[in-house]
Amino acid sequence: MNPWSVFWRQGHSTTFGDYFKQGYDGAVAAWWQAHVDALDADVAVLEVGCGNCSLLPFMVKSDVAGKYIGLDLATVEISEVARKGLDESRIEVVLHQETPAEAIPEDDATVDVVASVFGIEYSDLDKSLGEVQRVLKPGGKLATLLHHDSSVVTSMSRRALTEYDPADMQSVLDALLTISKARDATPSLADLKNNTEAEKARAEINRLAGKYLSDTNPATANATMFEFMTNALKFFKMMGASNEEREAFIASLGTEHTASRERFEQMSSVALDEDAIERLKIKLADLGFGNTRIDVVHSNNDILAWELCTEKQLPH
Repeated sequence: MNPWSVFWRQGHSTTFGDYFKQGYDGAVAAWWQAHVDALDADVAVLEVGCGNCSLLPFMVKSDVAGKYIGLDLATVEISEVARKGLDESRIEVVLHQETPAEAIPEDDATVDVVASVFGIEYSDLDKSLGEVQRVLKPGGKLATLLHHDSSVVTSMSRRALTEYDPADMQSVLDALLTISKARDATPSLADLKNNTEAEKARAEINRLAGKYLSDTNPATANATMFEFMTNALKFFKMMGASNEEREAFIASLGTEHTASRERFEQMSSVALDEDAIERLKIKLADLGFGNTRIDVVHSNNDILAWELCTEKQLPH
């Protein structure tokens, strides 16, 4: 399964997941709100790499009239945050899920603004930027935030990749399965402590919990394994659940943390340095874009992203 499908099906409203439970905030919000405030009436906005429609709530709150088109290669939906006020809004929503940015299913020159927050750079830019140019109206804008090679997001992703311990993760999953099977073979929950294999598995989980949960210093703690162990311990609140529910929990625990590693790998690999940005400028000019502006966006004095804003040039 697409690792981002695993992420979005958990109901997240933004790429940053639990960090912004109610939608984007701070620098991202300020950036996109400025674009929303400049939108004309009856506008068509296409969000590339939309996830669960992360930029839609700003349009709803600003009472924008027109169409929001979401496109993502993953399996996505309209998040709970994005649905608030949507029924009373003047926005038509079209959602293209499991759809590549290299083949946008919209007609030529029908979109006013193409927007993307950490999305379009995951595609083949040689093809996807050509598609953006095709669907934009003359004078239409492309507004994006792109992963920066020196950003706090990229640094976090690279650090996370060093923190994964596949052997310890598998040991936890195996121990949970052992306990789950023992629970089914035990007359009562109280008798489980008399099961030798279950007690051995529980001791292994306690050992690893002590290893990863004892250090709570953000500078030194293994945040990735801390999160994994915290989620794994939720299993013990499910001891009264059915075998199917318990094993589904264990399977999803393994799937999510495998997918999260893939997401961090992708976030690291698509980050753009200054040389890549210079090549991107040339690519945009060759495709017929102009008035291109590229800046660095900061958040709390840290680099957050590249900001790219450009326009499809009017025909001569």
